[in-house]
Amino acid sequence: MIWAVVAGASLIAGIIQTVTGFGSVVFLMMVLPFYFDMIDAPTLAIVTNQLFCMALCWKYRKYIQWRLALPPTLAFGAANLLTLPFVNGLDLHVLARVFAVFLMALAVYFLVVARRMCIRAPKPAAGVVCGALCGVSAGLFAIGGPPMAVYFVAAAEDHATYLACMQLLFTITGMTGIIGRLCSGLLRPEILPYAAVGSVCILLGAVVGGKIAGKLNAQVMRTVVYAFVGISGVILLLQQL
Repeated sequence: MIWAVVAGASLIAGIIQTVTGFGSVVFLMMVLPFYFDMIDAPTLAIVTNQLFCMALCWKYRKYIQWRLALPPTLAFGAANLLTLPFVNGLDLHVLARVFAVFLMALAVYFLVVARRMCIRAPKPAAGVVCGALCGVSAGLFAIGGPPMAVYFVAAAEDHATYLACMQLLFTITGMTGIIGRLCSGLLRPEILPYAAVGSVCILLGAVVGGKIAGKLNAQVMRTVVYAFVGISGVILLLQQL
């Protein structure tokens, strides 16, 4: 059962990120905490996502604007590494409840608030601050990409640059997250077989997503994904009470 869940969730996650530019870890973290604890679930999501993000980063490499992408990415990675050593000392049941509330808040933010926001020409310092805050979130829950997507949408000159910057962010911060979790004792050998299956399936999802991307409305897909994010948060919170 768990193998099928990891494979299916990874396949869908690959489709989502290929179409929308982000969201694979968000979807994985909607599913995995129901089957793994809050140590293994974020780690499995990050490891499963790494090869996929590296492949997308290579695909959009010609559009990367390093001066735009690198400062918030480095801030993200540094904050992530500084947060990880504290995770082992946290109560996992409390962390799961906080994560459930975080999912619900994330859903409300993107379904209600982000759609009405209009950020124009953000300054580089805003990107560094945003990256640092997202790095803390990624350290705790493996999710830090969505707020960075809002920043890069506003800062990038075109859609290709936005996609390139996001994939560079995920590639670098995913690697720092994996190294940080390994050094902090959060990467347990037991999850590696699941990660191997997930990595293959998420790459298959990228292939499927690439073929259907032009036929799907990315905004509609985002709306559906974030509605499920909120629902997952409610279910997870009820399970932890």
